[in-house]
Amino acid sequence: MSQFSNEHQSMVPGDPSEYDSVGYPSTVEDLSTGARITFLERGVDEQGAYLMMDGVLPPGVDSGPARLHPRSEARSEVMAGRADVTVRGDSHVLLPGESLTIAPGEAHSIRNRDDDTLVVRTTLRPPGEFESAIRALYEAGAGGQPDLFALAAVLSHYREDVRLAGIPWWLQLPLLSALARIGTLLGRNPLR
Repeated sequence: MSQFSNEHQSMVPGDPSEYDSVGYPSTVEDLSTGARITFLERGVDEQGAYLMMDGVLPPGVDSGPARLHPRSEARSEVMAGRADVTVRGDSHVLLPGESLTIAPGEAHSIRNRDDDTLVVRTTLRPPGEFESAIRALYEAGAGGQPDLFALAAVLSHYREDVRLAGIPWWLQLPLLSALARIGTLLGRNPLR
């Protein structure tokens, strides 16, 4: 179960006008783990379009299964705590002030193995519809007891913004599509 700090969940995901009415900062929280993401700002600068967010992981919590962003680069900087980051199977430990850039298509995950809360500020370029994808994943209960059909529908819909890294895409796409169709028939597609 997730909690939103505003009424964004009632908007149509992917609608370009949704970002105009969200207001920043805006937070989504996974009540089962205490993990949360605060979307700080969405804009355009000399490097192009971006989305800046703070991810907060309580002690012992991870960011979920390894994933990748097919079209986006992520630059993550530790603001507080200690991050155990895995990128393409290589482990890195980042302390406050240290950062790591993750190229498009690189599998990655973050874990807080420390006793203190971890805060990681990430800038995603270009952002695509990543914010909508995360909001929908949190709504589907991604961290607690997720609804498989809802997750499949979200991951299928936002496949250009976020993908699971552990399953080859040639296999993942038809599985997600089939599960999403079943979820829609069962009334469990959060995007419908």
